[in-house]
Amino acid sequence: MEKIYGESDFNSVKKQKKVYKIAYFSVLGFYLATSVGLWVFYFLQPYQSPDIWWIKLIMFVWAGVFVIFSFVYLGIPYKRVKNYSKLMKGVETGTSNGTVGEFDRYGNELEVRDGLEFTTLYFLEYNTKKQDFFERKVWMDTEKQPPSFEKGEHIKIYTHGNILVGFERL
Repeated sequence: MEKIYGESDFNSVKKQKKVYKIAYFSVLGFYLATSVGLWVFYFLQPYQSPDIWWIKLIMFVWAGVFVIFSFVYLGIPYKRVKNYSKLMKGVETGTSNGTVGEFDRYGNELEVRDGLEFTTLYFLEYNTKKQDFFERKVWMDTEKQPPSFEKGEHIKIYTHGNILVGFERL
């Protein structure tokens, strides 16, 4: 069986997630330290000082910049790494189902599931209850090179959910 994901994939995703967390908490620490510094400076000002307005302005702008950074950082790159990490954990510890199918074609469109992009592979599988073939979509991670299958080739595919994790050529 040829596996799509190896041990290095699992380790690199864990490491990448850890780096993203460290980066975010470093920025959070810097934000908190400067905010505390600004608050201390604000409270050390004399009553009704003319400098209070610009200290308040800096504090409001600084808070806004941090909130915008948090939404963008946690909403785009970290969320993608988190979802990919969840996928890798499921592939590593979960079960994979093996079925035999006849390769039909590669899909032209990219599908986005849980914030991750997948290319589509179509297989024809036989349904014993209906006594007929049906088309099955199998997703392949876009970060991995899709295997070169020929139309009509019989392949045993191993999937976790609908995500291709391994295959055997028959």
